[in-house]
Amino acid sequence: MRRTTLGALFFGWLYGVPFLLIVGLIRRYTLPTFATRAEAEHFATVTDRYLSTAMGLNVAVPLLGLLVAVMLRDRYWRTHFLGALAGMLLFLAVYGIAATQSAAPLIGTVPPAREPVPEVTVCIPTSGGRACPGG
Repeated sequence: MRRTTLGALFFGWLYGVPFLLIVGLIRRYTLPTFATRAEAEHFATVTDRYLSTAMGLNVAVPLLGLLVAVMLRDRYWRTHFLGALAGMLLFLAVYGIAATQSAAPLIGTVPPAREPVPEVTVCIPTSGGRACPGG
């Protein structure tokens, strides 16, 4: 029973966290266009939740698995979770370096609200001695 529980925890971490990271990173580095700023901010919030959840689980699950394996005196899973922690620390270091060098925007692009510039076709003279440009 305990080996299957620790195995489920380990393999859930092994496949679940990269899935969340991949989804979050794909969302993070795409530049969709939104009709409003609120839609763009919602997209950014959901993307940040994916990445925050993945990073939190990336730390918490191996620590929890290691704690349970030590309490159960299960050497096999203790070794696996120690390796997972070492790999996770290496991953976080690489991710941190990549994040500091990234210049991607935080939210998707929102088209600017522009009003059309009126075209001047008729000159209306004003008082004060100003003449119409061009005659």
